[in-house]
Order: sequence, then C-alpha cells, then structure tokens
Amino acid sequence: MTPLDIALIAGAAALFIAAVVAAAVAWHGEGSLLAMRDAPTLSVAEAIERQRRIRSGALPFGDPVEVVGTVECDTPLRAPYSEQLCVAYDYSVSEEHEQRIGRRGWGRGREIETHAFGTQGQRVPHFYVRDATGRIAVETAGATLDMLETVARYEEYTGLGGREREIWREERAIPLGRTVYVLGYLGNLNGEPALMRHPVHKDRRFIISYRDERALIGATRRRAYGLYLASGLGLGASIALLAFAFLS
Repeated sequence: MTPLDIALIAGAAALFIAAVVAAAVAWHGEGSLLAMRDAPTLSVAEAIERQRRIRSGALPFGDPVEVVGTVECDTPLRAPYSEQLCVAYDYSVSEEHEQRIGRRGWGRGREIETHAFGTQGQRVPHFYVRDATGRIAVETAGATLDMLETVARYEEYTGLGGREREIWREERAIPLGRTVYVLGYLGNLNGEPALMRHPVHKDRRFIISYRDERALIGATRRRAYGLYLASGLGLGASIALLAFAFLS
C-alpha cells in the first residue's frame, strides 16, 4: 500500500466520521421539530392552572407545554459588547496580528498570527415570561438557548512598524423586553409555578428562543436538511476515495 493509498483511506475515514456526526445532529434537530409540533401552546394563566392541577394529581406530570411572552428579570445581565440588559448572552472574538518583516534576499514579507478564543457566555438562573394573563418563572438550567445576534463587528487597527491588528467580535443575547418562545415542563421554583427542563429525563427538549414557533421550526428544518445533505455528500465522497484507493 502506497503513501497515497494510506492518505486516501485516512481522508475517507475522516469524511465518514464527519458524515455520521452531521446525520446525528440533524436527527437531534428533527427531534426538536417533533417536540414543538406535539406540545400545546398555553397562555400564562393556563400554564399556571395546569401546573396547579398537576400538583393536585388531576393531570399527569411530564408533558411539554409552550408559552410565549415578554422577558422580565429582576437581576438582569449586561451583554459585554452591545451593553444591552439581557437574561443570557454569549460572545466570541478572534484576533489576527500581521507584522511586516524583512527577509534577506527576498525583500519584505509578512508574518501573521491568529488567535481565536472560544465562545463564552452567561445566563441568569431564572427570569419571567409575561403575557396578557400574567407571568410565570422560567428556569434556565439545561435549556437550549436560541439567541438573537446583537453584535457582529469587524475592527482593524494599524500601529507602529506596520503592525496590523484585525478583530472580529460576535455576540448573541436574549434582551429584556424581547418576546420569547419557551418549550418546557411545568414545575415549582421557590414555591411558584415555573417552566423548566424535565427533572428526570434531562435529554428531553427544553428550548428558549427569541424567535416565534413558526420561525424556529423553519430554521430548525432548514438546518436539519442541510446537515442531511452534507452527510450524504460526505458519505459519497468517502466511498469514492475508498474505491479509488483500492481499485487504482
């Protein structure tokens, strides 16, 4: 087996793994679609009454519900870049430093350093969702957050000696006063009704989104279909590389 064959087989294996991962993520997204489709949408007053009946034993526990309302919070966060008051945010930044350097016999060249920092974020322990019928607490632990892009900014600086610095900043948040969609389970938080993740089955969908249900379903469906397409293409390319390696 030649080095080229080994490289082709390694590439095929990498593509196969990437295809499997993409298919798994798409399948998970389809699970969210099913959960949103099956859960009833309640007003806050209806959700509170349903939680009361669950506590009394008149209704079974464990069925997901949806609530839509405006975000309220007594102890909000401040997003680092936009400085908006919010209940959750995350941000990322990458920097590229470019320096002109002299190279003997080759004139002047450029040296580039890139620093990418991972996504960081924070969320409040709980906030409230209010509609025309009242307000209900939402615990954030374990929730999948679909957040609004609040900053996407490119900055460029030139210093002494021709040193250039390029910075790309991104920030996402769920601001105060924003209408949000919540898919979760009814429970108690400090003695009051609340939406939260399932206390036993932690893998069940618990979603807080700045989008309404229709927009979130559309975005989730498009993402799942795109991942399935990428998975199929990756699998096809993997088979083609293996065939080339063994038949050439």
